Amino acid sequence: MNNNIVAFIPARSGSKRLKNKNIKKINNQPLIFWTVFKSLKSKIFKKVIFSSDSLEYFNLLLKILKKKNIDISKLIFDHRSKNDSSDNKKIFEYVKNSLPIKQKLTQKDLIALLLPTAPLRKIKTIKKVVDISLKTKKDVFTANSFEMSIKYAIIKQKKNWIPSYKKSPLLAGDTRSQDQQKYLRPNPVCCCLWVKNFNRNKRSIYNNSLLYETDKLESIDIDTKEDFLIADLLMRSLDENT
Repeated sequence: MNNNIVAFIPARSGSKRLKNKNIKKINNQPLIFWTVFKSLKSKIFKKVIFSSDSLEYFNLLLKILKKKNIDISKLIFDHRSKNDSSDNKKIFEYVKNSLPIKQKLTQKDLIALLLPTAPLRKIKTIKKVVDISLKTKKDVFTANSFEMSIKYAIIKQKKNWIPSYKKSPLLAGDTRSQDQQKYLRPNPVCCCLWVKNFNRNKRSIYNNSLLYETDKLESIDIDTKEDFLIADLLMRSLDENT
C-alpha cells in the first residue's frame, strides 16, 4: 500500500465542563485509554499519534499499555502547545495546518481523526471507515440518527413552550415516529481526512466528505457525568476487544 494511514487522537487537559474528563476512569481505565487501545489493536495504522498539551497524560497511557503488554512501537506523542490546545482552537485547523508539517506527512497520506470521547466505537467500524476512504479517495465522517425526529423539538419559555418548527407534528397531531423523516448528526467515532484535500476550500471535516452511519451505541459522545455513567455500564457488559 502506497498510502500511510495514521490515527490522530487529540486529548487536551483542563476540560471545563467536566474536570479532567479525558483521564476520568471508565470501565476501570482512563477515558483516553480506550481510543488509543482500539487504534493499536486495529493494526491498520502506521502511526498512532496521541496529541496533548499534557506529558502526564501520555506517561499515564504508556504505563497502562505496558502493564497490559500491548505493543506501543507505533504510538507517538505529539506535544501540543497551550495555544494549540486552547478552547478557541479548532482541532481541524491544527490537523490541517500543523500536523502534516510536524509529522512529515505527504499528499498520499490519510489521517483518521478519533476523538477519545467515543470509547464505545468498534474496531471494525474504524476499519470500515478507513476502507471506504481508501477505496473512494474521499474524506469520510461518521454520523448517527437522532433518537427522535428534530421536528419534535420545542423551545421552553417562562410559563409556556413553542414548537421549533411551524409545521410541528406536535401541533398537527402526527406523532407517529415511523412517519417522521430520519435525521442524523455527526459524531466523534471516526473521521478520515486526506492530506491532499487540505486547501483553502476545506474549511471543515464535512466539506466534500462522504457520510458513514454508525449505530447509536458506539456513537455515545461523553461530555457529562450522565454520559460517563451510561457508557461505563455499557462497557462493563461488552467485550473490550470489539
